[in-house]
Amino acid sequence: MGMILMITIMTLAILVSYMKPLVAQPKPPESQRIPALPNGFHLESDSLLTEARNFSYPSNHTAMISAFAYIVGTILQQKTKKYSFLLWVLPPMVMFSNLILGLSYVSDLIGGLLIGLAISIATSNILKLQVPFVMNRFKTAHHQ
Repeated sequence: MGMILMITIMTLAILVSYMKPLVAQPKPPESQRIPALPNGFHLESDSLLTEARNFSYPSNHTAMISAFAYIVGTILQQKTKKYSFLLWVLPPMVMFSNLILGLSYVSDLIGGLLIGLAISIATSNILKLQVPFVMNRFKTAHHQ
């Protein structure tokens, strides 16, 4: 699960960083108001590319937390059906906080949610998230 989550997060980080300049949706005006920070402190951007820093579509935070909720939730659902649904509280919380803080538009958040889910579902299906990992799973039948 950890490897699939890491591959998904890295894929999303790269994809979102390249999508932002292509779509070129400017950030909301409220997001430009940076609070006064003490000397020596700087806010870091969540983008890999400097070209993507001034754009907001799709929401990187929403894409990441949606992928996390899907992958970890799927594994938890296999182990115990009791608490797996609790992870799905996280994406709406992140989306709501980004909206309230003025960091993203609703379209940015919906785009991030859909991209996060699409990439995590695709990665999980390709790498067989539901199949327990065993080292010989990748060996062919003629090596046995």
